[in-house]
Formats: sequence, structure tokens, C-alpha cells
Amino acid sequence: MLVPLCVCLYEVLSLIVPMKIPVWAKLLASLLLLSGLGRSMLYRRTADGFEILTLPYPVLMLLTLIFNFIVVAVFMLLLKDAVFILLKVFTHAKFPGHYASLFVFSLALVATVYGTYEGLRLPGINRHDVVIDGLGRELDGLKVAVLVDIHADELTNHETVKAIVERTNSLEPDVILIPGDFVDGTVRARSKDLEPLRDLRAKLGVYGTTGNHEYYYDYAGWTKRLPELGIRMLMNEHVVIESGDSKLVLAGTVDPTSGSMGMFPHDTRKALKDAPEGVPVLLMDHQPRFARENAELGVSFQVSGHTHGGQMPGVYTLAKKANAGFVRGWYDAGGMKLYVSPGTSQWNGFACRIFDPSEITLFTLRASE
Repeated sequence: MLVPLCVCLYEVLSLIVPMKIPVWAKLLASLLLLSGLGRSMLYRRTADGFEILTLPYPVLMLLTLIFNFIVVAVFMLLLKDAVFILLKVFTHAKFPGHYASLFVFSLALVATVYGTYEGLRLPGINRHDVVIDGLGRELDGLKVAVLVDIHADELTNHETVKAIVERTNSLEPDVILIPGDFVDGTVRARSKDLEPLRDLRAKLGVYGTTGNHEYYYDYAGWTKRLPELGIRMLMNEHVVIESGDSKLVLAGTVDPTSGSMGMFPHDTRKALKDAPEGVPVLLMDHQPRFARENAELGVSFQVSGHTHGGQMPGVYTLAKKANAGFVRGWYDAGGMKLYVSPGTSQWNGFACRIFDPSEITLFTLRASE
């Protein structure tokens, strides 16, 4: 709570105080800005983990917009103040504080509204052909749909998840993968919102693995509930997909958060134990930062999420440093193909995307020549 409070106070001093507006307007704007801190106070601890307090949707949206504005504006204000310092040090030019603050306010407001819209809208479809060395001809053309970082919650509710499911089914995938972060909330609070996942349709099955958020919200309950929705959870495990003489190993690892909470740890080696030799491996690993290690274990193609694509400039740089340089899109990781999805929905903690649209990803696997 201390860090958000300091950020808000900084924005009051850097954004609102320099404006040439009446004192009452400055006080009102400051109170509105500080009210955005209420967004981070909606989470409460229960016996099963954290859950978000239920609020009327208009109130929740107002708090979301204010909080998003705080995050967006802080990066712009840092740039503004850097220019101010440079002018002070190297020139005698007078800094136009009022106009600079007004410009930042206007730009941040537009970016916040746009980013919040992008964060909450339904995901588009992103299609890719992927050449897999060693893939047999009978599996050439296999369609794999990926949903990740759904984060079902007060904003991504039952109707949103239902629409995502319908859009995914329209692609007629052979396999559907969900590599983690299904939900933000306990089974008691959010089970209805994930119920539409029961209607996912794929000829060869729907598979998932855990993300870090499953461990914050009723891990035991969700690992029981998700299979009831028709999702085969691969927890450091693999299955073999076959067509004729062609095979593909499909593996999944638990999120590293599991080990830090005293449960069985992330273990790609265990996930691939007893897998048939010489068969290409498609791995679900929620966090992309282990990609190079996974490549050394013989993984052909890894799909990950977790980063949300960086969400916006500035945050992108922080996400890159926290995830071994992998944030969004395609990478060559030690000779292995890695795709990091920007996510299929938004995260309630910062429901904003600027130049970072969400997606349902459809891969069509191709045999090498």
C-alpha cells in the first residue's frame, strides 16, 4: 500500500499542483486520484486464498479507470520531470509547468480510455503456421488453439468467458491448450464464470496446466474443479497424440510458484519422463523464463503466457527483465521455437492494454520438408 500511496502523492505534486486551476479543483482532482487506491483494497483474504469484493459494475469500472490512469500517467510524468531537470541544469529556459501538466493529463486520459477498452474487449484471432521438425505427415495440419491468462473475475465474467469459448470453437481446433492463470478468485466466488469452459470442443482434447494465479486462489479447489469442466490438467506430465504412425508429445509443467509454496515444483524433466524418443515435443509452460533450459531437454515448441505482452510501453521493459527477455510473440530459444501469448483476457490488477491486444492463438502445425 505504501508504494501506490507514494505514486499518488508524486502525481498530485507533479501533475495537479502545477496546473493553474482553482484550489478547490486541485483538491477535488487530488481526492479522485487518491480514490484510485481503493482499487487495490478490493482483495480480501479467505481460508482458500484471495478473492475480489463484489461491487456494482459502474463503481468497479470507475475505480479501474482511475487506477489505470495512475499507472499510465506515472511514466509520462517521469519523462516530463526529466525534461524539467535537464532544462534547469543546462539552460535558463522557464519550464511551462501548467501546459506540460495539462498535456500529460490529456494524453494520459486518452491513453487510459483507449487502453481500458483494449483490455476489456473480446480477443481477436492470431493465426500461425509452425513447422515442427520430426512431425509425421499424418499430423501435418494439426490445429492447436491456445487460451492463456483468462483471469476470470469481476470484469472477465461468465458472459465474457462464454464469448471466448464460442469464438474458440468456431476455429474447429483439434487440440485446445490453456497454459495457466484461469482465474482470479476462489471456486466459491468464480466457479460460475469459468463454467463455459465446459463447452470447449476439440477433437483430440482440451489440456491445461497451472499458472501462478491458481496458487493465490484456492489451488486445491481449482485443481479439482478444472477437470470437472473437461480440462485434462498436465501437472509435470505428458500425453502422446497419435495419428497413424505419427506422434506428438504434449507436455505441461506446473507453475514455479508451486514449489515456492511447498508443493511439488516445476519440473520439465519429470514432465518428459518416459516420453517416446525421437518424437517432437509441444510444451505448455506458463512462464517463458525457462525456455532455454526446456530447449536443452529436447522440447521442440513451447507456448507460454504470463507476461500479458507487457501491456504498455514502459511496463513492457519491466516485463522483459523479469522474464529472461521473453515478453510477446516469437523467439528462438536455444534452437527451440517459443511463442509467448499476450493473453486472452486482462488481469484485474491492471486492466489496461496499450498497443498490446489480447488474442486467441491458432497454430497450424506443419511437417518439415
